[in-house]
Amino acid sequence: MDLWVIGNLRRWWLFYFLPVFLLTSEVSLQETVEGFIGGSAVLPCSSKEPPDTVQDIDLVRWRHRGNSNNVYIIINGEVSVEGQDPEYKNRVESFPEEYLGGNFSIKLNNLQHTDAGKYKCYIFMKEQVIKSVELFTRERLERQIPSEGTKPRPEMTVMIISALFIGIISSLNCVTGVSS
Repeated sequence: MDLWVIGNLRRWWLFYFLPVFLLTSEVSLQETVEGFIGGSAVLPCSSKEPPDTVQDIDLVRWRHRGNSNNVYIIINGEVSVEGQDPEYKNRVESFPEEYLGGNFSIKLNNLQHTDAGKYKCYIFMKEQVIKSVELFTRERLERQIPSEGTKPRPEMTVMIISALFIGIISSLNCVTGVSS
């Protein structure tokens, strides 16, 4: 092939194939949240057009792992536990005072390793919104506790001995009548 044909193929690819590829690819501005195992994490979700009344909130549904796990459901402004995956029972809360501002974020408590992954928030009102949030969980780094039981730390031992010495010297001064 000569250079003229190669140049035309590149131009054809750039002007015809690339735009089609970009238009058919899903572009998602996904948020990420990090939480500690045993702790809590707030997963954000909001609508640009807030509802006029709580009853205007037709449906808000939070799902985890595709469409299989219902994490949290709000129907007509009321929380519904019907259909909620048992894995999330009593571990998820929302902020009802924020609904009229278009905020449907949830707080997931007592995080577990299985909570990590992609969550989707589906809002059905005047507009339909789908938001994605990726939750990363990790272990909290805790101070290492000595494995020898409740042995006091060396600096604590020095402090206790110093306090004892001061107490003994003070009591000797009182007994002998010497004042400083």
